[in-house]
Amino acid sequence: MLAGVALALAPVAIPTAWSASRSWVPNTAAASAAAIAPTRDCATLAAVDLTGLPDAPSRVLSAAAVTANGTTYCDVKGYTAPQTQFEVKLPTATWQGQYVQIGCGGFCGDVPTSGASPAPALSTGCQPVTSGALVLASDDEGHVGASRLDGLWGKDDPELRTVFGYSSEHSLAIVAKALIHGYYGQAPTYSYFDGCSDGGREALMEAQRYPADFNGILAGAPALDATDFAGMLSAWVYRSDTDAAGHQILGVDKLPALHAAVLKACAGPDGLIADPRTCSFEPASVQCPAGTDAASCLTPSEVTVVRKFYTGPQDQAGRNLYPGGLPYGSELGWAGWDISPTGNALATNAAQFAVNYLSYLTGNDGSTAAPVNLSDFPFTDAEYAKLQRDARVNNATDPDLAAFQRHGGKIILYHGWADQAIPPFGTAAYYRAVADTTKNYASFSRLYMIPAQYHCLGGGDPQATGDLLTPLMTWVQGGAAPSAVTFQTVKPAVGQPASITVSPFDPFQAGSGTGYNSDYHWIGRFH
Repeated sequence: MLAGVALALAPVAIPTAWSASRSWVPNTAAASAAAIAPTRDCATLAAVDLTGLPDAPSRVLSAAAVTANGTTYCDVKGYTAPQTQFEVKLPTATWQGQYVQIGCGGFCGDVPTSGASPAPALSTGCQPVTSGALVLASDDEGHVGASRLDGLWGKDDPELRTVFGYSSEHSLAIVAKALIHGYYGQAPTYSYFDGCSDGGREALMEAQRYPADFNGILAGAPALDATDFAGMLSAWVYRSDTDAAGHQILGVDKLPALHAAVLKACAGPDGLIADPRTCSFEPASVQCPAGTDAASCLTPSEVTVVRKFYTGPQDQAGRNLYPGGLPYGSELGWAGWDISPTGNALATNAAQFAVNYLSYLTGNDGSTAAPVNLSDFPFTDAEYAKLQRDARVNNATDPDLAAFQRHGGKIILYHGWADQAIPPFGTAAYYRAVADTTKNYASFSRLYMIPAQYHCLGGGDPQATGDLLTPLMTWVQGGAAPSAVTFQTVKPAVGQPASITVSPFDPFQAGSGTGYNSDYHWIGRFH
């Protein structure tokens, strides 16, 4: 076992025994029911010298006691070179040995644990979270942003783009484990990563590229094909719903009637669409009579918009440039993300993802990104190929998880079947690729595809809530693999279920796996 960083009251050097090619060795004893006490005062962590950490040269800026959700933490803040801001929250009296690193969404630019409720992404009812038994940490992925849709920080700076796309979470894992060892005198018993959206991409990046960092990984609605999500799908959604003058075509007032029609065509007896891939819905079935317009129907131009939303980006030959479009059942979630309630199409999340990514965050091969007018963006094979310049930095699409499996890691993925932001079809295809590539995939991985749920379970019809962190921890620490998981619904309407039970996804069921190959490119019906 590595001795760890010897933290003292004054700055100290990092022991030469630390190696960039090795990770902190966890204390593999089961987490104790008794709290593990610190071996030093919180304030003394402010003096630790972390400048010699391989892959993560860092400085501590402050260390002070704070209280959040009834738990007192030693709250350590600092930065990793060149400028990644991080925060590590170490319980002062309630730690039971585990570490959870929390991912960040969008283009990040803030530190998720800095709020009043620094809970992991999907942890409702998770006892170690509510009891303050976990060390928690997060970072801003290397930059400060005006919002999680802001990409200006990456303009002309490939280094910051690489920190964001590739290395920030590995660096944080090194820093956090060093501070844990210094504060408690021991390594964490088990380490976990929990993230959704871009946090889900970060989770998969860890499993694929740094397989020894974590014992368990929870990856929600992953933006795994990030270059094509931001550069193709998001631009397509904007273009599909704007006319030649840039005016929005389909408004949010049409969404309730459209959604009702989709449910009528596709939902089961419980009112849920169990799998949108099995649904067949024609938007023209709700087209308004000629010469009329009403909230209860779609005009011909609106029918075209809806068809394009469902199809996803295509080139002029009709070949898909992304693994699917917006799923049936996601319609009510389009408001705000895909369609502007005010009529300003550039104000949608989709448009802002596309504008900021294409204008500031491409060109990691040394080329320079330039401001993009989405009205002129070409949906061509050539443009698709240009986006792939950044794939090896930004995309987490490698299906070979054998190294993570050999390390003893367990991973749970989840995705809402009605995700209005990141369509679920790519996650299903990726998991099929994992099953094809990695032997005994079910011994270390699970995927839960959850009916009716929007992005990161942040809504749905009805919205569900649940806890996948506890099953992951139970699997890692006790060996009991999770089976079906039940999610409670939030204020279900009359006729909707009070809960949704989801079995592990079968990657070999019909239609689940086409579109992915070992070169990390979407093919087949996707491209």
